[in-house]
Amino acid sequence: MYAKKVYKVYNTEAKHETHEYTITQDRNKDNYLVTTLSRSHEEMWSEDNKGEELISLIDTGDEVTFPKKLFAGDVGYDRFAELFILLSFINKTETYGLYKGRIEQVYPSKTFEI
Repeated sequence: MYAKKVYKVYNTEAKHETHEYTITQDRNKDNYLVTTLSRSHEEMWSEDNKGEELISLIDTGDEVTFPKKLFAGDVGYDRFAELFILLSFINKTETYGLYKGRIEQVYPSKTFEI
């Protein structure tokens, strides 16, 4: 049996670290792993937004699905940052075995004609 896991996400850019989000991992009725990012219950969120579920990813074993159509059309920076948090978590915990690598800037070479 899979035990639900809960993780707190802290914003470390502020003067004091702030618990802004919570990530949970659990199994759904099909036994697929569901990873969800929600707002915390801290003071920075309005009463209507505290604990609000923002993004869920379902790992079916063959693919990862988004149950909501959150990323069609224009996507605000806030939603993009929330997706980054969730994908960074997945990549660090190697839950889905995402990509590991390096990015290098390519500089143009100098070409001389002789």
